[in-house]
This record gives sequence, C-alpha cells and structure tokens, in this order.
Amino acid sequence: MNPLDAVVDDAHIALFQHAPTGVAVVSPSGVIDAHNAALSRLLGHAELRGRTLTDFVHSDDVARLREAFAQLAAGDLDYSQHQVRLMRRPADTVWARLTVSLLPGTDSCIVHAEDVTEVRWAHNVLERRAFYDHLTGLANRTLLIDRLRVALEAHASRDTTVGVIYLDMDHFKVVNDSLGHEAGDAMLVALASRLQQSVRSGDTVARLGGDEFVVVLENVASQAAAEGLLTAVTQALEVPLVVEGHEVVPTVSAGLAMAEPGITAEALVRNADIAAYSAKQGGRARVAVFTPTLQNSALSRLSIESELRTAIREGELVVHYQPVVELQSRTVVAFEALVRWQHPNRGLLMPEEFIAVCEEANLVVPLGAYVLHEACAFLAANPLFGGRVFVNASTRQIGEADLTRFVASALAESGIAPHRLGLEITESGMLLAAHDANADLSRLTELGVDLIVDDFGTGYSALSSVLQSPVAGLKLAREFTLRLGDRSTGDRISTTIAALTRSLDMYGVIEGVETEAQYALARQHGWTFGQGFLFGHAAPAADIAFHDDGTVTVATTTLHAVGT
Repeated sequence: MNPLDAVVDDAHIALFQHAPTGVAVVSPSGVIDAHNAALSRLLGHAELRGRTLTDFVHSDDVARLREAFAQLAAGDLDYSQHQVRLMRRPADTVWARLTVSLLPGTDSCIVHAEDVTEVRWAHNVLERRAFYDHLTGLANRTLLIDRLRVALEAHASRDTTVGVIYLDMDHFKVVNDSLGHEAGDAMLVALASRLQQSVRSGDTVARLGGDEFVVVLENVASQAAAEGLLTAVTQALEVPLVVEGHEVVPTVSAGLAMAEPGITAEALVRNADIAAYSAKQGGRARVAVFTPTLQNSALSRLSIESELRTAIREGELVVHYQPVVELQSRTVVAFEALVRWQHPNRGLLMPEEFIAVCEEANLVVPLGAYVLHEACAFLAANPLFGGRVFVNASTRQIGEADLTRFVASALAESGIAPHRLGLEITESGMLLAAHDANADLSRLTELGVDLIVDDFGTGYSALSSVLQSPVAGLKLAREFTLRLGDRSTGDRISTTIAALTRSLDMYGVIEGVETEAQYALARQHGWTFGQGFLFGHAAPAADIAFHDDGTVTVATTTLHAVGT
C-alpha cells in the first residue's frame, strides 16, 4: 500500500507524482517507500522503491543525513535541510538540496530533492575567482592572508611555528619582452607547478601577481628547518626549463620571515617581502632572512622616497658635469651629466644613494626630464663650447614614457641642435627594451640624437643583441679599465672592443681612467676617447668656465676644449 494513501487524498497524490522536483517517502529505517518521476530522473533509476536512500548519497554526506533523520524522529527538529551529493547512474554526481520533514500521522519522512548542481558550479566559479589566481590556479593574496591568519592563531599555543617565503623571479621581464607574454605566462605556470611539488602537503603556495610567489610554511620546528625548506624550493625553481623552444634558466631572489608573538599575517608577508628585496639588491639569485635591521633599511627607503619627491619638486637636485676627452690631445669634446642630490641635512648625495629608490618609486621619469633640461641649458649657456653632453637614460623613460617627447621639449626650449646631445643607456637596458621602447629609440636617432651603450661588458647577452638598436657609440665599463696592464683578459678585452668600435664606425669611450699608466695603455689599445678622474672630476656648472683661448677650467683643472 502506498504510505501516502493513509494521510492524503487523490489530489495530493497527483501533486506528489507530478511535482517538478524529486519527492520520496522514506521509512524510519531509511527505505524508499514511494517516489515520484522527478526523483527517478534525478537519480537515473526508474524504480527506487525498496532501495535505501543513503545508497544514493555520497559516503562523505551520509553521516549528516542520518543525524538529521534521528533528530526528526526524536522531535528535536520540524524539518532539516542539507546540500548533499547524490550518486546518479551510471557514474555521475549531482548536488541536491534535500529538505526532510516528518509525514503527518506517520513515523515516515518526506524528502524533497532539488537539483542545485548549476548553482553550486556557479558558486565554485565565483569562489575561485575571488580566492585563486586565474593563471596558475594558486591561492591569491586574499586566500593567502586568510590561511596565514588561521595558521598563526593555531600555532600560538604550539611548540612549532610558521614561516613565510617570498619569491621574486629575476629578470622575468627579459622573457616577456624577448619571447612574448604567452611565453612568460607559460613560464609562470611551470614555476607554479614546481613550487607546489617542492613544498609539503600542508603548506600554502600563492601567487601575488606578476612574478611574485609566496609560500606559507606551517608546523616548522625552527628557523633552521624553514631555511632547509627554502633551499629545497629555490633549487626546484632554478632547474632549466624550455619555453617556446628556448632553454631558460630561472633564478630567484627569496626572502624568509619567521612568525613572532603577536605578529599579523600582513606584517609577516611584508617582512618576507623586505627580505626578498634585500636579496635582490644584494645581486639577485640569492636568499635573505628577515631581521630588524632590514626593516630599518626599508623604513629608510620609504623616508628617502618621500624626501626625494620633495627634492624633485623643490629643486634640491643638481647636475654635475664630468669631462670626456679626445685621448691624443686631451681636448674636452663632451661632458657627462651626472645628477646629485643636495640634501638639506645629509649634504651632497651620490646617485648610488638614491637612484635605486627613484627607479622603484617611478620617479625616474620626472628626474630624467629635469636632467635633460639642465644639460641642454648648460650647452646653451656656454656658446664657446662646441662639444656634446651625454645624459644617462633609464629604461623606464623609454617607450611608454615617450623619451623622444622629453628630449624634443628640452632641445626646443634651449635651442640646442640634436647632435649636441647623446643618451647613455646601459647594455642591460638596451636588452630590456620592449617593442615600443625600440620604436622610441629609433625616433630619437631620427631626431639626430646619438645613443651610447654605457657600462659595456657588464651585460649578459651576445653583442649582436645589443647592436640591433641604433647605437652610435660604446663606453667600456671601468671594471675593465681597472684590469689594464694585466697582460691577460683585461688587455685583450680592451684592445678587442676598441677595434670593434672602429670597425663599426662608432666612437668608443674608455671609462675610469685615473692614472697616466692607464692613459698610456688606453691609447696603445686604440681608444679614441676617455673619461676619468685623470682628466677631471664631475663639477657643477658654476665651477666650469670656458675661455676665449680655447681652454676650459673644470673646478681647478685646466684643459683644452673643442670650440664652436
């Protein structure tokens, strides 16, 4: 006998049979006594009577459902609702919302089953977008911070601790710019996979964006144990991999920070980031462990950044000029414009004390524009000098920042001819130049401005890669000048590069000439131009005077200068 017959009329039985959602009457023992067609369709079985309901419920959800039946039988609940996974024939799973209540006048239950698979799928998609990185599938910053907070709370009363590793890939921009963004994405996916395989099962790996990853180490006994895990992670990442047919050897700058009593999740990640920054500043491809000293350095950088913004706005930056001479006659043919910071409290600061902060704070574009205008104004103010001024240009000024526009503005304002200006870009900077940057460089040469490769020999590429840009000259890095006279590598490199510049019809400048012996060897090796303390230190424009007799006084040094 249908158990519905005892409690409802024919109209309600018809409603039961034709309901759009699955409905079943289940006995106290869990056996299905009656069901409608919608439940048959949901479970993929035409006949369900005599089967136990839990036979169709995922094993992980059975206990919750049985507890609900027991509470209903005991009168503790009027109804119970759960989302469970139902096993549909042949081997499919659907999510269903089960609403269970007692059938009036009986000890049986009536179960309503509504398919919520699509709703659940949409919820999962939104959850992944909110908490996971779309490219690698790793946790994003939101999920990372949430898990780290839980980990810190859980370990507050334990003997073990929590560590955070911050990973910053070295020279990743080179891959993007040379092989394309698709290749860069493929590399990030491969590195993410390596990270997941190199950590323990309970650790969290996250991508914060770009080429930055974070690993949360739970249940670590000590800093030494965390450092061992850090070594395993970096070794796994730095194995060569093939991207778009090119072998790439990834290197990483990594920082480690250990939890301290009362530290927040955000502060712990920040400490690891500070350590990674220290590793990168130390030369890349290395690791650093956070210490309070590093934090003080970070605060100092922040202070410098704030003061630097004020310095640019208030005109505290000054430009000094160092002579470049024609070696045979020691005639000054050019000056290199070198920026200094006249700090109100710390005195005159050299570029190495603030340029790195300037680059990171995106202040290099206004700084570069200032130096360009000062250099052109220097030439305009000294009509007796017929030479050039060389100005250093950062890769951040090229391309999107439209260096050509700044140069054209400085030239127009001063009335200086374009050939009087040369732009020095480091060898590495030439390599990092993306497509739009190369277009900017081409426009500069069309304008009549010469491009010079600075610090040549300190980069990491084939010469042909550098010379793809419209280069007019090379400046040999002073590291090689220091090795002149070694009758070995230093002399051979100097001689070879000097010959190269002549064969390519470029002008070559040897930097860092400080002694007469170096001067003699530079001439012997075939260098045409030189720069260094032997010929004069950098001096402010006020300390440089051009005379009618063709001489120039740079501070207290008197030299001959090329005339108009």
